[in-house]
Amino acid sequence: MQRDRCSYRSAVVFIAAIAAMSCTATQITSTWRDPGVGPVQLDRVVGVALSQDSTLRRLAEDEFVREVGAPMATAGYALIPDDEVRDREKARKRIEASGAGGVVVFRLVGEETRERWVPPTYYGSAWGYWGAVAPLVYEPGYLTTDRVVRIETNAYRVSDARLVWSARSETLNPKDAEQVVEEVVKAAVDAMRHDGLLPPKAGR
Repeated sequence: MQRDRCSYRSAVVFIAAIAAMSCTATQITSTWRDPGVGPVQLDRVVGVALSQDSTLRRLAEDEFVREVGAPMATAGYALIPDDEVRDREKARKRIEASGAGGVVVFRLVGEETRERWVPPTYYGSAWGYWGAVAPLVYEPGYLTTDRVVRIETNAYRVSDARLVWSARSETLNPKDAEQVVEEVVKAAVDAMRHDGLLPPKAGR
């Protein structure tokens, strides 16, 4: 009987670990659309990541092109040099000259740590808990500290420089900046497709 309990417990831990590894760490927490405009689908979009780290900027903008598709998307660094990316007028002129219909801008909003309570984990049936609490507990509850990275994504229509869509995302405990970039870009592009700003992915 004890062996069966140990085997069951090991199986539960293994399944929980696999589930945790398969889940994305990034979630879109909010989106906004300009209520003053009708349905908008952006034609040819430029992806711009506002970052002082030029390598990270390129990673994000290249990921955007991969997610949207090269025929429709352009990396911002191909149009706007690093020393001009924060110059609004120079950036505007370069994007307008490219013939793009939209520009999508990614910006770090903030980073923080926060505590979270992880409740005890049990195995067995719920009713077994009442009869034998101690043997059922295999992981007591505890406090853990999470690192949260927040990114804002704004989509503008180039013809009138109007903000037509915006989203906030949170990435929980990223292992590195590359993970944040990949997950945030994918989540944002998926959300824009869902809201009709971008066409469905080819092959869907």
